[in-house]
Parts: sequence; C-alpha cells; structure tokens
Amino acid sequence: MAPVNSLGDPILTKIAPSARPSQHVPRDLLIQRLADVVSRRLTLLHAPAGYGKTSLLAQWHRLLVERGVEVAWLTLEEEESDAARFAEYLMVAIGGGASGESMPTRAALSAIVNRLSNAERDTVLILDDFHRAESEDVLHFMRGLIKLAPARLHIVIASRDYPKLGQAVLAANEDLVEIGVDDLKFTLDEAQVLLNRAASEQLADDDVARLVKRTEGWPIALQMTALSLRKGCDRAELIANFSGPAWELASYLSEQVLASLPPEIENIIARTAILERLNGDLVNLLCERTDGQMMLEQLEKQHLFLMPLDSQHLTYRYHQLFAQILRDRLARRDPAMFRQLHRQAANWFSSHGQMAEAVAHAIGAADEEFLAVILDDAGGWRMIPEGRIETLLAGLTHVSSATIARYPRLTLANVYRLIKQGEMTTARASYDLFRNSVDRASLSPDLWTEVNLVGEVLSGYENAPVKREDLLAKEALILSLPSNDHLMLSNVCETLGEKYCDCGWLERAVEPTRRAREHHRALGSLYGEMFTRLLEARIRLAQGRLDEAQVVLKEAAADIHHAYGPRSDLAANCAVYQAEALFERDSIDEAMALLDWALPHMEQSDGWFEIYASGFCTAIRAAFGKSPADAERLIAGMRAIADRRHLKQLQMLADIYEVEALIHAGRNDSASQRAQDIGIHELAAAMQEEIPAYRHVALAASVCLAKIHLCSGDHQAALAEIDSTERWARQHGHGRLLITLCILAAHAHRLAKEPEPAIARFDEAVGMSMFQGFIGPFLDCWRFISLSATIDARHSTMRNTDRFRENFLRRLRKSLERHSAQSRESTLLSAPELSTLKHLDQGYTNKEIARLLKISPNTVKYHLKSLYEKLGVNSRRDAVRLSREQKLLDRTL
Repeated sequence: MAPVNSLGDPILTKIAPSARPSQHVPRDLLIQRLADVVSRRLTLLHAPAGYGKTSLLAQWHRLLVERGVEVAWLTLEEEESDAARFAEYLMVAIGGGASGESMPTRAALSAIVNRLSNAERDTVLILDDFHRAESEDVLHFMRGLIKLAPARLHIVIASRDYPKLGQAVLAANEDLVEIGVDDLKFTLDEAQVLLNRAASEQLADDDVARLVKRTEGWPIALQMTALSLRKGCDRAELIANFSGPAWELASYLSEQVLASLPPEIENIIARTAILERLNGDLVNLLCERTDGQMMLEQLEKQHLFLMPLDSQHLTYRYHQLFAQILRDRLARRDPAMFRQLHRQAANWFSSHGQMAEAVAHAIGAADEEFLAVILDDAGGWRMIPEGRIETLLAGLTHVSSATIARYPRLTLANVYRLIKQGEMTTARASYDLFRNSVDRASLSPDLWTEVNLVGEVLSGYENAPVKREDLLAKEALILSLPSNDHLMLSNVCETLGEKYCDCGWLERAVEPTRRAREHHRALGSLYGEMFTRLLEARIRLAQGRLDEAQVVLKEAAADIHHAYGPRSDLAANCAVYQAEALFERDSIDEAMALLDWALPHMEQSDGWFEIYASGFCTAIRAAFGKSPADAERLIAGMRAIADRRHLKQLQMLADIYEVEALIHAGRNDSASQRAQDIGIHELAAAMQEEIPAYRHVALAASVCLAKIHLCSGDHQAALAEIDSTERWARQHGHGRLLITLCILAAHAHRLAKEPEPAIARFDEAVGMSMFQGFIGPFLDCWRFISLSATIDARHSTMRNTDRFRENFLRRLRKSLERHSAQSRESTLLSAPELSTLKHLDQGYTNKEIARLLKISPNTVKYHLKSLYEKLGVNSRRDAVRLSREQKLLDRTL
C-alpha cells in the first residue's frame, strides 16, 4: 500500500525550542565550547535528567538565529522511535517536507541528504531528548545520515544515554565534540547568580558552596532550591536537609516546592503532570475548571517548571524530571485517580485526532478493553499504511489475544503487522482463520470491505495470481467508497491499475492509474504519486509508445532526484524503467550505466516482481550480445532474488531466459532440451486463458516457444504459435510485442520459402518501430533476421520514396551488424583455448594437456576458465558436448 501523509498537521512546537527566553543562568563557558560545532560533524551532549541540556541548547539556538546561522531544531518523543516518523519530523524540521510526508526510511534518508546537499551554507541540526526516540532503527538511520550528509551539516544531539553513532571513527577524524556531566555541572559562580537571584537576601559564599557540593552542581536540584527560596522556605532548614541520592534529593526538593503552594495550585499541578503537553482545555478537563488557560499563565509567572511551547503561550510542558516525580507520587498515593486522569486524557486526545498521545494515555489507564476501543476507533489496521505502526504496536502489546479477537480492525491490524514483518505464512493462516470464522452478518458493509482490502494487500505481497472476479470486485469497491476516503481509494485504484497491467489489459489500466495519482495528490503524497508515474511508463512501454514512456520517466526522475536524491530507492526503481526504454532505442551503454548501480541497490531494498523483472531482463538482453557469462550470472542473480522474495513468477521467468540465452548462443539442441525441461508448451498454453495465472510468463514463454520451433525449422508450428499470440496482442494493444511477433513471422515465412509474406511481415515490424525508434525487439531476434533477405531487399525496392524508412533501415542494419559481431566475438575462442578444447575433447586431464602443450597446469586452468565463460558452461563435460554440438573444432581446426 502506498505511503501517505501520516503526520497530518505536524506539532510545530517540536521543531523549535521553548518560546520563552530562558530564565536560567547564562552558560557562557559552554556556549563558547559550542562554537566548535561548526567545524565538526557531530556534537553530543549526554547527561542524566536535569543537567540543563535543553536550556543550554535553547540559549545557543537563539544566539545562532541572531547571527543568521541556518539552524533546525527537533524535540523528540517516544513516538519518534519509529524511524519512519522520526524521518518525517526531521524533514519538517529542515524544511524539506512541509506536510511531513511518509515514505520508507531509505527514501526519506536520501531525500534529507539531497535537501541538505542543495543548501548554500552550513546548517546546524539540533536533536533534543534523543533518548526518548532511541531505537535500533533510529540509530541506524542516524548513522546513515552522519555518514552520507554533506560536510556543511553539523548535528547536535542531546540525550540522557550515550547513543551508538560511530563516535570512535568520528573522534579519530577529529569530527566529534562531547559535552558530558562534568561539563554541564553548575560552577560556583553560576550557582551564586541563580540562588542569589531567587533569595530575598544574598546567601553567604559558604552556603552556596555547601549547596553546590551537596548537589554536585546538578542544575535541576539548584533550580528547585532557588524556587524553594523564592517561595519563602526556611534557608537554614533547606540547607541542613540536603543529603541522599540524586533521585531522593529531587523528590525532596519537589515536595518542598509543592508544600509552599496553595492547595488549589498543587492540585492542578498534580493532576496535569501526567500530560506531556497541556493547554487550557486539558486543565479544565482534568481539574474540573473553566479557567484553565488563565491558570497556566499564572503557573508560568510563578516559574513552576512550566515552559510555553509556542509564541501565543497556548501550549505548555513541565520539566520532564519534575513531571515524572509528580506522576510517580500520584500513582503511589491515588492509583485510581491516576488511571482515571489517563482515561480522560486518552478520550480527549482521541477526539482531537492525536492518536499517539491517546494510545499512550490509554496504556496509562491500565484497562485493556478501553485501550482496544481507542485503537479500534483510530482505525486499527489503517494505522499501518497511515505511518502509525509504532503507535499501534505499542498499544497492541498491552492487549490480550482474546480481546483483540473481539475487534475485527485489531485482528486485521495483527495480520497487517505480520505482513510488514515478512511472516507471510503466519499472516495467511491468521487472515484465513479470521475470515472463515467471522459472522459476516455481524459486520457492517464498510468493515467487510476493509476485511477484503487487507486480504488484497496480503495477496499482493504473496504475488498471488489475478482472478477475474477480483478485478470486478475492485471496480465495484471503487464505486462504493466515499469520494474523500483517499487512503482506501489510492490503494484500490493503484492496485487495480497494476492488476490490469499484469493481465495485459493495458487500456483498462490507464484510468485507475490516473485516479490513483489524483488521490495520492489529495493526500499530499508525492512518494505515492511517483509509483503511479512508473506504472504509467510501464503501460506506455508495453503499448509501444516509447516516446511517451520516456517523457513520463524523465519528468519522474527529475522530481525524484529533487525530492529524494539520485541514489534513493525510488530513483533506482525509476532508473530500471529508464534503462529498459534506453535499451529499446539501442542506447545499451546508457542503459547499463543505470543498471550497474540500480540493480545492486534494488537487491538490498524492498521491491516487487515487475521492477525485478524489468531490471534483470533488460540487463540479460544486453548481455546476450556481449557476454554469455554475464547473462548466466544475471540469470543466477534473478533466481536468488526470486528465492529470497518467494516470487514464483520471477523464478519461472528466469527459466525462460535461460532458454533464450541458449538460443542466442546458437545452442539449439540444448535450448530445445531445456525448454522441454521447464514445460515451455504448458507455460505458453496459458495464453489461451482469458486471465492466466501469470500473463508475463505466458507471453515470454509463447515468444520463446516460437523461437524454439524456428530453430528446429518447424515453420508451421512457429506460425501457429505466433498467430495465436498476435491475435491477443492486437486485441489488447501490445505494440511492442507485435513488433517481435512480426519479426519472427517474417523468418517463419522465409523458412517456408514464401518471400513476399516474409518481406510484408518484416515491413510491418519496421512500420511499427521506426516512428518510436524501437531497435530492442530486432536485437532480441537478431538470429532470425536475414540482412540480405530483408533489409537489403527493402532498400532495393524503395527507390528513395520513403526517406524516413530508409534512414531507419540503415540505422537498424548498423545495430544488427554490431550486435552480431559482438556476439561472435564473445564466443570466439583463441588459438590456445581451441588447442585446450581439442585435447579436452580427446579426454586428457589437465596435467596431460599441460605436458602436450608444454605449458603449466595453472595456464591450462586459466584457458579452461576463459573457455567456460565464452561457451557459457560450467564443466568439462558440457564444454565437450557444446563443442561437438556446434562443431567448433570442425570449423576452426
């Protein structure tokens, strides 16, 4: 399913520090140390809670802005431990994705690097509270960003932990600045400024020194001390009671702060401390008041560890350590109240569409039935394609299997989770069990539609064959869905377009593809839109509209390179189709330059049958004319991908291309035998079905079978196969396929000694090719094209009446001559190789051959390796068999 905008309207307070100027002590010495940041790749501030990391960075951020430095800020929370969501917010922070569009993390990384590479000046990226989002996926993402980002990017991370980001290498390269606990402690001078600013009368130097010693310079403890002094606590008693571990000290100081407050204010703080972010409405809800906004403004003025998150002072948050202490305090003293407040907060956030917060508070309510309702109301399985999979999984871990089973959308979510984790067998078993056991009458029509849609997603991942009833069901589903349900409609329309294309019904594929693009645009998903463009290019290529396909691909490539980078996953997908189009124009070197990086990239990332088939088949077609060994290697790579991805159709296509490789090498007997082994007749017979299981395989098998018949001289069987497939191709508008069939039909008529039909069919192939510049089909069939009987004959009869056709034929002749020469050269054996082959044919061992030829055994091995590569074999026996089959020794010795 295509990704969509998962953030909706991003929380803008996360991409800027506190709106209020810091009330804390200026940290001039540390600010000076941060000046080194612009000459380093990574700066890491790591210390436990309460060491003033955020305060320090906020001060520095304001200073950078004043100096005109490009600076981006992102405050992280638990939901950003999902690498995709982390990447979305990162794109928003750097200004590269105003709507926070969701996409796979590899694509997002490419887009971010690409965006930063285009920056004209240095950029400082500050990631605050990194520990809250830390996960293996996020760490992997950040290591990639640190490695790939341009030198003008300087990353600053504040964390309670010590994240593993490759610091050793950075330090060795003098590309790392570290600021730790000892650096962040308050000095005596800083503590004096803070405490004397709060006390009604100045503290003695010894008292300040004693407080610094007791707190070990811990900023939060000294700030709480200052607040206690401001509230009128007894100075002597406060100093005397300073003892114990840090957490106990913080708890003690918090109690001192709360004890100095009026009961009304203490009640507000105690109840609202469960919130990560709070506003007036939430204060009214949790405290049963009507003046919540006014109370927040009052608390802010009292400096009660409450910070505004926006310039309008509408949203606030407590200092994390202070809030955590208060939460623990409430959970111990009144657990029922603690759970009830979480339930109220969960309902509020759910009603406002803020599902990450809703689920977090529902978990805090410790009621799995209530949590299940929240997740179900959020859409259940729909949270996954919306990019909220981590939020969903966080909730599901607190819900039992028995409870999940009572909520269809959560059951479907569990299936979808298994799909995304690659556990296809378990996903299929779970889905079938649910579908077979559920009472359909108990489900609404809309919910039953969702059940079917998740089943379609599962079938798509399984590469299941298409059925006619499935296509009709999708057509009906599109009509039944609300016009503003862009998520469902983009998915269904795109899938329908793909299925029609897979079935070979090209014209029918165009309209749903266009509609899918419109729905992706309505969602603001450029990433999803790009896939519809690639699908359109596939359709145009198959139709024989090469010019249009290349225009679509050129525009798509430009947008992809700009948004996601020239080496992103999406760029690799686009490059594959561009390479296919270039091969069709005989721009083979350009095509291979794209595939040389795109194919290895695809093998390391997620893909699907069509993209693998296009990439490997184009590379194999190019290798046929240059290197049988390369073709063999590529076919093996194709099989490996098919094995790893469980793509039966790709495995079958690899079998067919193995036969094609033998045909191109002139090994007709071996090709015929291999074709029989893979059941080529049965595969080709599927063309007679309206919707075969795998149309792509059936088409390739039919063309291959026609070639096998031609190789054996059976022109009647070849024409029968060609005519049958040609009728289908004309009915469904497969222009590119028709070119190939006309070329093969021309050769069949030549074998039948029917020159006029042969020339007419070849003329037809030329007529369909010349205006679009198709050369690829002729290269694929070069062994079945007689230059003298076709191209030269047409030159002699045209009498300069058709200059365009004449120029195309000249170009075609040059391409075929070059291709033929390359093919001969790739299999042309040198004199030493022929001598080695002769003795191999006589049964001599390597040592005996070395003695007879007066060379070393290692040289014999070298000649054998080269000989095997040229012949496309792997053993001595196959080399001898092939040499006898093709009479290589008879022709050359």
